[in-house]
Amino acid sequence: MIIRARQEGNTVIFNLEGHLDFETIVQFEDSCRRILTQDSKPRIVVNMETLRFVGSSGISQFVDVLKTINNRDCRPKLVSVSSEFEKILRALEIKRNPFDIFENETQGLSAFDAPQPTQADAPALKMKKKGTA
Repeated sequence: MIIRARQEGNTVIFNLEGHLDFETIVQFEDSCRRILTQDSKPRIVVNMETLRFVGSSGISQFVDVLKTINNRDCRPKLVSVSSEFEKILRALEIKRNPFDIFENETQGLSAFDAPQPTQADAPALKMKKKGTA
């Protein structure tokens, strides 16, 4: 897997390319760990548009990294997630703090500045994220 990271304002955007498996996820995990030590609530976008394969061992570790970030109240934004990967992520997400999935980077970036939903708004927000304008 190739990981390209770039800074856009105060947000780190990771572009994941190729194959995500047990060996390659370590690089992503290390990058996220470094960001978390530098900033207690980083803004992270993970663009999965060119991610083509996720091995079963890699997806578990990938989800663990996302859960670690979610537990820090930073909620990474996942963008351009294929329907196959979205099904896997939805199956493995945590119910009280689900993953934020958007169609593109623009939506993911703007979500950081959107008002935070209340618990009552959560089902409606989840439906609007991917698949609507």
